[in-house]
Amino acid sequence: MTIENAFTDLSPEPLSADDLADFTPKPPVRSSVEPPAIQLERAAESHGFTLNNFPAAKRKTLRTGRVASKYKAEPMSLRLRVADWNRFSTFCENQGLTVADGFAHILNKLGI
Repeated sequence: MTIENAFTDLSPEPLSADDLADFTPKPPVRSSVEPPAIQLERAAESHGFTLNNFPAAKRKTLRTGRVASKYKAEPMSLRLRVADWNRFSTFCENQGLTVADGFAHILNKLGI
């Protein structure tokens, strides 16, 4: 008993260079001329709209009532003793400082 392979005729024949000789890409579709962004903004403002209608960012108030620093912070990891971190955290809480501001305050006091 012989089994015939039903998939032998499904393999595509290789393309020759002549198969793509008449290929040309479609030309890009040109839409109507769009006005520059500045013209859109002026037209919107003349009709009472603003494109930048988001409220100004407010400084975040932390759980303890302190306000987050306005300067950009860089995340980093430190290995500290728990007792030292607790002392530093208590210092920042008592002074009303963020961690970054408390760190800067200590560096300034040390003259660094």
